[in-house]
Amino acid sequence: MQPKVIAFYLPQFHRIPENDKWWGKGFTDWVSSKNARPLFPGHNQPRIPAHENYYNLLDKETMCWQAELARKAGVYGFCVYHYWFGNHKQLLEKPAENLLKWKDIDIHYCFSWVNESWIYSWSKYKGGAWLYTNVKGNAETQGLLVKQEYGDENEWKRHFEYLLPFFKDDRYIKKDNKPVFVIYKPESMKHIKKMVQLWNQLAQEQGFAGIYFIGTNDTRWKTRNMDAGMIYEPGYSLHENADHIAYAKKINDVLKKIHIEIPRIYLYDDFWKRILSRQSKKGMYYGGLVDFDNTPRRGKQGYVVWGMTPYKFGKYFRCLYQKAVDRGDEYIFLNAWNEWGEGAYLEPDTKYGVRCLQEFRRGLRRCRAVSMKKA
Repeated sequence: MQPKVIAFYLPQFHRIPENDKWWGKGFTDWVSSKNARPLFPGHNQPRIPAHENYYNLLDKETMCWQAELARKAGVYGFCVYHYWFGNHKQLLEKPAENLLKWKDIDIHYCFSWVNESWIYSWSKYKGGAWLYTNVKGNAETQGLLVKQEYGDENEWKRHFEYLLPFFKDDRYIKKDNKPVFVIYKPESMKHIKKMVQLWNQLAQEQGFAGIYFIGTNDTRWKTRNMDAGMIYEPGYSLHENADHIAYAKKINDVLKKIHIEIPRIYLYDDFWKRILSRQSKKGMYYGGLVDFDNTPRRGKQGYVVWGMTPYKFGKYFRCLYQKAVDRGDEYIFLNAWNEWGEGAYLEPDTKYGVRCLQEFRRGLRRCRAVSMKKA
């Protein structure tokens, strides 16, 4: 089996009234990217899209371009971040709704429900953490913007009914006649088993075999009656092993000795070695990263995975893809297609052009050629 590569997709690149109110008129994640500055020698900031293509995701030509570029490189589909807060509230939904409407855009897709509250985020702007769960105390002092609420069965049914037209789209990714639906924080949902049961029932009534639920970084997905887990990088590796983080701290300490105040720095090669050496059980899909640097949002409070080159990315991802081939996995996840504010993107930029895309495509072709010979 040749695994399908699914890249995470951020729908932040268009104006919404809420962002205008919270962050300033005209805010999108491009503002974070444009305002970024290098914080230490060799720091690759700001990240500038090729031809300074600061696109608007409400533009159909942009989504056509993205889909064609991804498809030609070998990306099977996008996993679009989905922000549903309950009580009739969602954010950044328009790009996905347009994609549903624009049937001629040739790309597969699914959703990742980012089920967390929003508070004043990005310490470079207003301080604190972007996503925050279990908010306590006064909402003003906590900086709460939108609270994640799950509601009861009526709310779960309303959410399912919103998603149903997407699930019925021929381009929506399905496994064994089950629409794929990723949940970012399944552990935060008290009644997740009941919701999974209800959605499976509702899906079966619509002619599906159920919903294929995948939990992000969730090794206990079976206990929640979900179908699989998925490793999301770099978060999984960062929290997995204290020794790995301690080693990176030594590098930071050296730079501080020469009086450079810096964010936390982790080595790209070390990250990938840990990813590739990990033995995860069947049912926990592999995940890789292109690059990572969230200092455009967090400034010196952020962290940087340092040392990426297109060649390294292609080499490491090829090895991870081969592991997925050997295990017979159907999917492998990649962070990300267009997460510019976190330095995680396959889209071309001014430094490397299309080289990451080229190395990615070359790696897939090599793996597939090897598989054909073995067959």
